[in-house]
Amino acid sequence: MNATTHAVFGVAAFAGACLAAGVEPPAYAYPAAVVAAWLPDVDNPRSRLGNGLGRMRSPALNLLSRPLSWALQATSFLLARTVGHRTLTHSLLGLALFSFPVWLLLGGYPVLALALVAGYASHLLADALNTRGVPLLWPFGRPFRLLPGGIRSGGAAEIVVAVGVLVLAGYALALLHPALSSALGLS
Repeated sequence: MNATTHAVFGVAAFAGACLAAGVEPPAYAYPAAVVAAWLPDVDNPRSRLGNGLGRMRSPALNLLSRPLSWALQATSFLLARTVGHRTLTHSLLGLALFSFPVWLLLGGYPVLALALVAGYASHLLADALNTRGVPLLWPFGRPFRLLPGGIRSGGAAEIVVAVGVLVLAGYALALLHPALSSALGLS
């Protein structure tokens, strides 16, 4: 799946988790869910995060973002050379290795922690729809697919799935933020 589809899945998963938990998330948590939805692909140097952060127009922002960009590129290079793409980061082990420190470090901010974990988990779900599937039990077993044959990444079927998930995310957001839906004239 492409980065936009993963972003949509991340927001939808986070909104759904908030509905299930009965919490109204702050606006800053949604971008965290999107970034976390991109994170499993850091093992691919050509991915949104694996390629590092792009150059910014502001010299000050560029100076601040460079260390993070270099760290992302180094992590991507290391993962690509040691375990490869769609292995550790696309498994339940990878989800656990991500979730445990998130809950430890952000225990005082449970909604932000939920955004990060839901976003990461949404990536695995989205890629399980793909033709390659995901190795949930990596390093054991075969890739897991939710659909026989799967959906080709970048194809028309991916767009249809992304739009469907976007509609579900919009519905969940309207339920979570009634003021937003009334401001948009939806209620």
